Amino acid sequence: MRKIILLSLLFLASCHRTDPFARFDKLEPKAIYGDYAIYDLIEQNQLACAEAIEYLDTDANYQYYFNCLKSDQIFFVSDEEIIKVKHFYAAGLVSLNDLYELKIIDRMEK
Repeated sequence: MRKIILLSLLFLASCHRTDPFARFDKLEPKAIYGDYAIYDLIEQNQLACAEAIEYLDTDANYQYYFNCLKSDQIFFVSDEEIIKVKHFYAAGLVSLNDLYELKIIDRMEK
């Protein structure tokens, strides 16, 4: 009998999958960009963030950066996908200036 209960529990545990979109359920987006809602889980959940500048990229006039080590916790979310901000930028889907104007990153003159 114990084996049956144990096997049943293991089966139920393996069937339970976490919804990757669930972490955004109770949050309002920080910003909207096209069909994507932008979430900064560090800021929006008021979590501690390692205080260091995390550079994203530069252009002719500015260096663009995150004000702490949080790029892995900023997401562009649509109905179908979740993309980290660095990957969204690297894919050419958003510009540095757009990220700056959306208040996702900061910038300083070179």
